[in-house]
Amino acid sequence: MKCKPSLKKYKKDNGNLLTEEEKNKERRKIASLTTEEYLTFFFFPYNDTGRLGSFTKSYNQSEDERFAKHGFETKIKQAKSARKLGFLFYAIMVFILIVLAKYLDFI
Repeated sequence: MKCKPSLKKYKKDNGNLLTEEEKNKERRKIASLTTEEYLTFFFFPYNDTGRLGSFTKSYNQSEDERFAKHGFETKIKQAKSARKLGFLFYAIMVFILIVLAKYLDFI
């Protein structure tokens, strides 16, 4: 004969239990960016230049607003760092292209 633990005792011992919805909210708050989201912020760190500017501006702004609205602090931090790394990546690429152009006597 198996004895089932009482649910009342479990609730009393653990205080207030989180519902499944609350657990999911907490998991989403600490979840990190997906690879696709990270790469989007990395390769399109700018907001409003060129033909793709309107797309990246609307995408980046909508994602920032969504992260702030739902309290995704981890995603906000990772998006900022991805943008910084993206700017650094493009700066290094421009520097390399200038050095190569000077070295190969294009300029």
